Order: sequence, then C-alpha cells, then structure tokens
Amino acid sequence: MKPFLIITVLVAASMAQAQNPAASQSSPSSPGAKPGAAGQTAPAAQQTPGSSTSRAMPQAKTQDEFKAYQDAATKTTAADAEAAAAAFAAKYPDSELRMLLYRKAMYDYQNSNNGEKTIAMAKKVMAIDPNNPEALVTFATVTAQSTRETDLDRDERLNEALADANKALQTIDTDLLTPPNAPPDRVDAYKKSVRAMAYDALGTVAMVKKDYPTAETNLRKSAELNAQPDPVTWLRLSVALDQQKKYPEALEAANKAVQYSADAPQANNLAKMERDRLQKLMSSGGAAAPTPGSNPPTAPAPTAPTPTSPPASKPPQQ
Repeated sequence: MKPFLIITVLVAASMAQAQNPAASQSSPSSPGAKPGAAGQTAPAAQQTPGSSTSRAMPQAKTQDEFKAYQDAATKTTAADAEAAAAAFAAKYPDSELRMLLYRKAMYDYQNSNNGEKTIAMAKKVMAIDPNNPEALVTFATVTAQSTRETDLDRDERLNEALADANKALQTIDTDLLTPPNAPPDRVDAYKKSVRAMAYDALGTVAMVKKDYPTAETNLRKSAELNAQPDPVTWLRLSVALDQQKKYPEALEAANKAVQYSADAPQANNLAKMERDRLQKLMSSGGAAAPTPGSNPPTAPAPTAPTPTSPPASKPPQQ
C-alpha cells in the first residue's frame, strides 16, 4: 500500500545498515564516513549532518554474529523469517540485531495478513526494545482492527492498543530506527507515516468504542499526516462523520475514499457503498436519520505494509 512505501524503503535500508563490527572498529567516530554495501557501514552512533535520525544502529559484536544475522535476514517468507530470528536469538541471546530480525518477521506476517502472528512478532520486538515505535504502532493497529464488540477481553485489548499507540507518538522522535545516511526529508516523511498509523490506530479504537467524535479527531490527524492518502482512513472518517449525522462532510470523505482506492477493490467497493448511501440520504432530506438497515458499511482493515515489495527507488544508502 502506498502509505507504507516510505516505511518499506527505510525498513529495508535499516536492515542493511546493521553494523558490521569490523566496519565500526575501523572508524569509530569518523564524521562524514560513507556507508557502503549492506553490513559495511559507518559507525553505529554516526549521523549524517542534518539527518533527523536520533538512534544508533544496532551493532554486531563479532564477525560470526554479523554473518549469522546476514544469513537470517535473507529469508523471504514470514514463517522462515520468524524461524531464522528465533534461531539467531537462541545462539546470540544478547545480540542487538535480534530486534531487526523480529521486526522483519513482524512486517512479513503483517504483509501476509496474519494478525495473530504480527502481534506475536511485535511483542518480540517490544520485549527487546520497549520504546520501538514501529512495533508499538503495529501492535496497536492490528489489535484495534481485530477487536470485536463481542470479545470478552474487548476492553483490555482496546486499552492496550490505546496505550501503545500513544506511546508510539511519544517515542517516534527519539526511538525510530532509520539509516544514518537517510536524507532528513525522507526521515521526516517516515516519521509522519508512523504518526499517521498511530493516529489511525487511535481512531480505530474509538470507532470500536463508538466514540465517534474522538474517532473523527484522530482519523483527521492521520489523513492530514499521510503524504500518500490512505483510502481506508478516509472511509473510516466518513463512517465516523456519518454516525454523527455530519452528512456533507461524510460524503466528502467518502468521495476521497473512492478516489484513493482505485487499486484496492475491497475498500473501493465499500467506499462506493458509503458514498451512494450518503448521496441518497442527502437527496431525500439531508438531515434525515438513516433508515433501518442502511447503516454505513464497516471500513475494512487496511492492507499490510509491504516491506518485501520492490521500493520505488533504491534505499538511500545505496
């Protein structure tokens, strides 16, 4: 999905930027050193002047550890990525690189629409890196989307998603892992994408709770932050406005959901249903209450990030 393209590029780049111990030891603090191929990078704490990156890259302690990491990072299926991450973690239980491998498995599972496993991998990442905004927002998003009104642990799940989405908003500027040579404008765009996901998760939690004014506030923030519009966010916003009887605004949001979902058939179909329903409703009197059986369609879960998809351009360090 387009909104995740920046995430896709930077996740792939940060995987490649995991630190080779030899590279780090050869120039521990040489400013301006250029990163090379995957694993032949500048020192962990080094930052390109003007970069918005605020965290050091994870670093291997030995060449054997780094080689094992590189091998594990080549897995292409979610199950293989998880197994490789687990094997690596068992062999190198203190390695900083464990987090990168579990993060890859998290995105691979999310891309496969496996919510249960996505949550499990997000927890693995958070166990190693509790402030990791990507894991926090992914956990919050998937948990919010998969929680139903009838779930016995509904309130517990929603409260956890709420807490993690808010925590992600607090840690994006300090704990987001990005390649040290990434251009500041791309890092800033990445941060905005993660913030948009966090606000979308908060909006989804509010939708499940039927707190439509709060959902509207957070979904509007998400829509405003996304440089590449997410049709599902606009559809959810339309439904939130619809439920508040803000029909003209709901129709405007539904039209945008239709416009932005041309390559997403399920979302496009639901967006058209919502648009058509609102048009009919407004033409028959505008402020009239919805008729029984004509409730707005429920917005679908957004398409998962596509970290294994080819990026639109080469990662910034290449």
